[in-house]
Amino acid sequence: MGRKRKVRRQACAVEVTPGGVLRFRFRAKMPDGSPSRFAEATALQDTPANRDRVSRQAELIGAEIRAGQFDYLKWFPHGNRASEFLIATGRKPLVNGRDGAPTVRHYYSEWIGRKVVPLVRASAARDYRAHFGGYVLDVLGDVPLDQLSLAHIEELRHAMRHRERRLSEKTIRNVIDGSFRAMVRDAMEDDVPAAFPFPKVRWPEKIVPGPSPFTEEERDKLLDYFSKKRWKVGGFNETKSHYPYYALLYTLFFTGMRPSEAVAVRIRSVNLKARTVQVERSRHLGEEAAPKTSRARRTVRLTPNSVEVLNPLIRLKAKPDDYLFVNVRGEPVNPANFYDLFRDAQTALEISPLRDLYSAKDTYISHALTNGVGLPWLSDQTGVALTTLLKHYGRFVHSSEVDDLELAKIDGNGRRASRSAR
Repeated sequence: MGRKRKVRRQACAVEVTPGGVLRFRFRAKMPDGSPSRFAEATALQDTPANRDRVSRQAELIGAEIRAGQFDYLKWFPHGNRASEFLIATGRKPLVNGRDGAPTVRHYYSEWIGRKVVPLVRASAARDYRAHFGGYVLDVLGDVPLDQLSLAHIEELRHAMRHRERRLSEKTIRNVIDGSFRAMVRDAMEDDVPAAFPFPKVRWPEKIVPGPSPFTEEERDKLLDYFSKKRWKVGGFNETKSHYPYYALLYTLFFTGMRPSEAVAVRIRSVNLKARTVQVERSRHLGEEAAPKTSRARRTVRLTPNSVEVLNPLIRLKAKPDDYLFVNVRGEPVNPANFYDLFRDAQTALEISPLRDLYSAKDTYISHALTNGVGLPWLSDQTGVALTTLLKHYGRFVHSSEVDDLELAKIDGNGRRASRSAR
């Protein structure tokens, strides 16, 4: 057999973004000489004429890259990596050929570099990159921040609503009223001239599903399932029980901790004598950061039964920084993977409807309120504000006996009943 011929990739390729805009894709060197991948969107829709025009430009860019004469700022003065080239070369930025506020694309290239763990949560950094790279920059990348208007926001919303692959209203709002709004707000805090039209945008009223707690019977079935289930280990057919999975689910059901909080707990945060767990960090997408809110950083109280369940996890040679809950490979539990196991358990037990791991927290709060636990104590225990508890879980505050007594007063049944008895 002859030698397999190596296929040489095109130096600069043209592709179509999900929004139907033409985009350059190429590999070139950064100012320090290191190779890097680039993706630079144009403002041109995918039409035969525009594709022909952009393809010719791609050939020229490719030729310059191969000849070692590529000037990034000449081609992309407001590109995604412009700030890095400007800093390295000492050149002043051009803002649409004039002095003034930077464009959305130019400020974003600087702003996103600051959105890293632990300054922001890993999920937030991921969403920022996905939202701007997939939607915002394609439509509004070349708009100066100080000229941003309600019309631009509506243009972006229209483009997102009319994509070939339909987006939910929730996703559209997360992009515009979440990520885009956050960037422009930060620009204003950086004293960058920027308009802020977001309060003028009108959104459909949100339909927020209420809490979906398990019944006590369903909860106990799930715990029994995890206590007896044997899990596959590695690539072999060997299976074995894994106590930390049961202990993790028990903790979620009987402390009101969020899954991301529980999987981040270290041995040093657990005091079984004082019956407490300190919530200090949150773990998501393999990264750890401070909890979502200052209220969430708290001391969680344990029942004697919870202490009994957690006690076997404090191993003889455990170190303070060891994770309390680990998977079958001895690694920190990934909440997304544990949810898969949790969902499979519900299916096996024929529990309907299927619920996510946050329903364990719903279960804890709903049963606590039904049994008369005080709201201030429950707020401290769960890290949920009093107003939020009342808004989402208020229906569990009322017992059927109290409701019957109060309703009898309203319709006068008690009075009429006493009169008929005479």
